[in-house]
Amino acid sequence: MKVQFNKRSTQLVLCASTAALLSACGGGGSTDSPQSTSPTPPVAIAVQTSGVAATGNPITSGAITLKCASGATATAVTGSDGSYLMNMKDTDYPCVVQVSGGSANGRALTGNLYSVAATPGKANITPLTDLMLSAVAGISPNDFYNTATPTSLTSAITGDKLNLALTKLKATIAQLPGQLSISSNFNPVTGQFSAAKGDAQDALLDQYATALTAAGLTQADVVTKVSSGAAITKQAFSAKAFTTPNLTTFNIGASINLDNTFGIAITDPNRGAYTAKALIDTTGNVTSFTDAGQFTGVISTLGNRVGMFCTNSQGTSQGQYVFVSSDMVEVTEPSELNGKTFHEYVDCATKNTATFDAQGTVRYSNGETDTGIAASFTAAGLTMDGSTVRSKAYKYTAKGVTSYVYLSVASKVGSQAAAINGQTDYVVIGVQLPVQ
Repeated sequence: MKVQFNKRSTQLVLCASTAALLSACGGGGSTDSPQSTSPTPPVAIAVQTSGVAATGNPITSGAITLKCASGATATAVTGSDGSYLMNMKDTDYPCVVQVSGGSANGRALTGNLYSVAATPGKANITPLTDLMLSAVAGISPNDFYNTATPTSLTSAITGDKLNLALTKLKATIAQLPGQLSISSNFNPVTGQFSAAKGDAQDALLDQYATALTAAGLTQADVVTKVSSGAAITKQAFSAKAFTTPNLTTFNIGASINLDNTFGIAITDPNRGAYTAKALIDTTGNVTSFTDAGQFTGVISTLGNRVGMFCTNSQGTSQGQYVFVSSDMVEVTEPSELNGKTFHEYVDCATKNTATFDAQGTVRYSNGETDTGIAASFTAAGLTMDGSTVRSKAYKYTAKGVTSYVYLSVASKVGSQAAAINGQTDYVVIGVQLPVQ
């Protein structure tokens, strides 16, 4: 019995040793059933997509929907500031984004807007991102969204195509009144911005909306044209406007539209949007309005490089804005005006002629004089008659002739109100050459 036990123990040890050796060498499996070498599927990582939906005002209570290349969808609702946030997986992207419903500035959103989420992170939704998707897809954003498949999303939403779309977007909006531009360091889809007054990117959306109206276009019109590369106006112009309070300065625009109308677009950061349609003569000067909007009068000189717009204030037509075009050169030394005589315009009418002298005095044709006027060309301005007057001067050279202009904005001392009353709050423009 003892011998038999030892023999069985030896066999067990040998078998165990052989099995261990086969295992160490990778053996031991059946030759008919080889070991599987398929890679382990990657583990999806939880990520987020967020952004702001806006048209110049935040889109509140808007329904956000994502359709993604993974086949996943996700939804969210925008808050009072237009923001939204949703949880995703890093394997879901790229996605197309839609906002529908909701309201902006108390008005219901009448059409859907679209954007893209190429990767996790920021995906804003604005009229500008809508145009970018049109450029990427080559069809309307609405059609692209409705027919989206994993293949179409993956092939269309790439870094190279989005970069090209941004280039097309910049070229398109430069054709609008005001020759709109996007900051070189800002991407409408992924950039950080707030749909609130004072934000530069939100201000661009306000300008865009006003410019569309002045150009006689809708968002759908521009979507169609940006995908094909077609022109949206015949020619666009930009000017710098000045108004109360305290020489408020911002860009305004105009354009010769596809229907040959002349559109004017003003987006005042304090007063809101103004648009009008006008007639121009062969020199480019505005002669009259065909659709005056809120304007009651206009002065346009030097080929519409210099002028004034008037609105009805306190029951009378009063100068609201003075402007100079982007090709006018600012005069940094007001002594250049010495000895020059100007036609001075107030409330869209000629008031006086004004002559500057070397002592810093302006003498008017009605016999009045203003002394120390050079101080109004400083940042602090000149305080007189209950107002702080701030002035600027510009010049323009054509065919060897240089023309000078000046503008003044008076605001009630200590006031921040965007008022025009003709007494303490008013605008003035002086043009060296006669009206053409």
